[in-house]
Amino acid sequence: MIKGIDVTYIHSPNKELREWYTETLGLKKAYGDDHWQGYDMPEGSGFGLDFIGYPSSTVQKQSVMISFKVDDIQAAVEELSKKGVRFYPDNDITKTIFDVGPKLVATFEDPDGNFVQLSQAKF
Repeated sequence: MIKGIDVTYIHSPNKELREWYTETLGLKKAYGDDHWQGYDMPEGSGFGLDFIGYPSSTVQKQSVMISFKVDDIQAAVEELSKKGVRFYPDNDITKTIFDVGPKLVATFEDPDGNFVQLSQAKF
């Protein structure tokens, strides 16, 4: 079901971070828009910035998010739900998959209350 880490990203309202990661760390920009900046990672992992507004959601208050890559997000959500995994928002699996540009994502909590995601490429 889980193929690896698709992307690890930081929630931040600071859009100037996109230039810091490019100019200071030398990361090459990939897909970006007003709400997101991804970076090319040649070794197969992903990194990005999710630009949030205020008030932020419960999920966005967690500064770092790990998103696990899956091929079939609907099947993964259904399988994990059957195992008692609680999805955001309100554990309603019919409303948990979100379209976020080039990906579909579903956010859930681990037993310690950390939010993590599943993600599936749309293309």
